[in-house]
Amino acid sequence: MSNNEIIENEDQNDIIEQEDNSPSGMSLMVDKIKNWVNTQNKTVVIAVSAVLIAGIGFSAYHFLYKMPREKEAMVAIYPVQELFDVDSFRMVLKDGPKLAEKYNGTKAGELCAYMAGISYLKTDNYKKALDFLQSVEFNDAVMNAQATGNIGDVYVELKDLDNAVKYYEKAISKSGNDFSTIWWRKKAALVYEKKNDYQSALEHYESIKKNNSEDEAASDIDKYIAKAKAKLDTY
Repeated sequence: MSNNEIIENEDQNDIIEQEDNSPSGMSLMVDKIKNWVNTQNKTVVIAVSAVLIAGIGFSAYHFLYKMPREKEAMVAIYPVQELFDVDSFRMVLKDGPKLAEKYNGTKAGELCAYMAGISYLKTDNYKKALDFLQSVEFNDAVMNAQATGNIGDVYVELKDLDNAVKYYEKAISKSGNDFSTIWWRKKAALVYEKKNDYQSALEHYESIKKNNSEDEAASDIDKYIAKAKAKLDTY
């Protein structure tokens, strides 16, 4: 065998050996799939772990902090609520504002802030009344409308009729029952009368008659309609 033939055979053997030692196309594909699956598994594990940790954290916050704090707040504001129920507004203001601040973020704290706002309104401290009432955001539709409408009451006392009617209109849109709707519509209409806007007042009165005539609170609505029409000379 010539030298050239020996070299050629050695080169061929090297190529064969290299091919045997290198991964095939299928092997490469399998390895890639394995790597991808491992990566996905890690991602899923991380995501599930994050959800579990968040869930445990929320449960701990809710049961170990939020609920006990709500109970503590309800007990703390009970004397204030009793005073508020009998219109002892000045007595409410001794502890009410402090408790509202202390238990801010709880339902009881929200209620205490509302009672403080009304108490400031009833004792003619309108700036403080606005501060507290504007900080209140009840989940209950009727109480939310009530707080919003009471802001309108504060503006009436301040002789700011534009803002008063603005908040009465908001209270109407938030009202969750017929009585609340009638109450704030009447108040809005009366402010429109003060502004000599009898057309807007009439629209509110007629809306009550059309939509809430069965309610006892609407039993006297005809006299308000008559008054507005007389002012507009539309009889």
